[in-house]
Amino acid sequence: MFFGTVFLSLFILAKLTYQDIENMIRGISDCEDCEVKVLSLHIPLKMKLEDFDAVEIVPRDSKALGRKVFTAYFQKEGKNFTGTIFAFIDRKIMIPVAKRRIEKGERVDEKDFEFKEVYSTLTPSDFISKEDIEQKELYLKVPVGKGEVLRKTHLREDIAIRKGDRVKIVLNSGIIYVEFPGLALSNAKEGETVKVRNMSSNKIVYGVARGDKIVEVK
Repeated sequence: MFFGTVFLSLFILAKLTYQDIENMIRGISDCEDCEVKVLSLHIPLKMKLEDFDAVEIVPRDSKALGRKVFTAYFQKEGKNFTGTIFAFIDRKIMIPVAKRRIEKGERVDEKDFEFKEVYSTLTPSDFISKEDIEQKELYLKVPVGKGEVLRKTHLREDIAIRKGDRVKIVLNSGIIYVEFPGLALSNAKEGETVKVRNMSSNKIVYGVARGDKIVEVK
């Protein structure tokens, strides 16, 4: 990408058009699927864009997307003229918008959302993707109003085992495999250490939380 380092873009054409400028900006932005729109073009000496036969474009800021400013070095008959280009660059992404009010504690269901195409710079950074809704078991910790975008801040933590859950304590050394019924005494995400009570011996042990309410011990 050009944003970490300043790259120049030089184009020599018979006649310059706004579409040419937009294509040039898209090319140097390394964002082929982005939409580019020239918002305004400041050309010196009241000249017109089609008066020039070449242009060199240099970004002025390091923003990846959104409103950007470029310096344009126009050329005509061997002479250079400096101008400024203001442009909007962005790509559209799909975001989930609630069709109805969804209450605290409800499981997130794809059917409760419509997916709208929105410019990425206009979306919350922590929105939940369509893939996550389809593939993960997600529950709300706060209500989501009709028309709201589903965000990570709306969701309960992705807890594999919760305090009070009935769990299966598994000892699997490769040689020995034993299972015991257990009761979770703490919360844990998958891969974290969880405190459990072995219901067979009434002893408290610590293991690693896994999916399907399994606790691995050594």
